[in-house]
Amino acid sequence: MQERVEAVRQALAVDVCSLYQAFPEAGELELVASGGLDPEALGARMTFSQGLTGKVARTGQPVVARQVADHPEYHHVANSGEERFKSYLGIPLSNGDRLIGVLVIQTVVAKSFFHNDIRELHRAGRDVREVLLARRARLE
Repeated sequence: MQERVEAVRQALAVDVCSLYQAFPEAGELELVASGGLDPEALGARMTFSQGLTGKVARTGQPVVARQVADHPEYHHVANSGEERFKSYLGIPLSNGDRLIGVLVIQTVVAKSFFHNDIRELHRAGRDVREVLLARRARLE
C-alpha cells in the first residue's frame, strides 16, 4: 500500500499522497499509508466530522483547498508534520455505493486544483483502491 501511494505522489508530482481507510459503520477514518507525512502519524484516526478529509468521507465528494490552514474545516493530524503543506485535494474511494477510503494529495506551495487534477487523482488512485479493497477484505 505504501508503494502505491508513493507511486501516486511521484506520478502527480505532489509533496504528499495519503490514504485513509474508511470505517463507515463507526464514522471513522484511519491513516494507513502516506508518502510525505511523518510515518509517526500512521494509524491516526479521525471521525467523518473532522477536517477536510472527514468532509470528503461525509459528502462523498472531492474537496479542494488552496490554503488548507485557512479553511474553516481544517483539522491537524497530530505528529504528521502536515502544517507545512498549503494545498489539499481529497477524493473518496468507493466500492459501488460504499465508501472504503479517502485519497489525499497535498503541496508545500499553494496550488489551485482543478477538474483535470481531480480526474488525474481518480485515475492514479485506481490501484490504491484495489489494494484498499484487499486490505478491507482481510480485516472483515
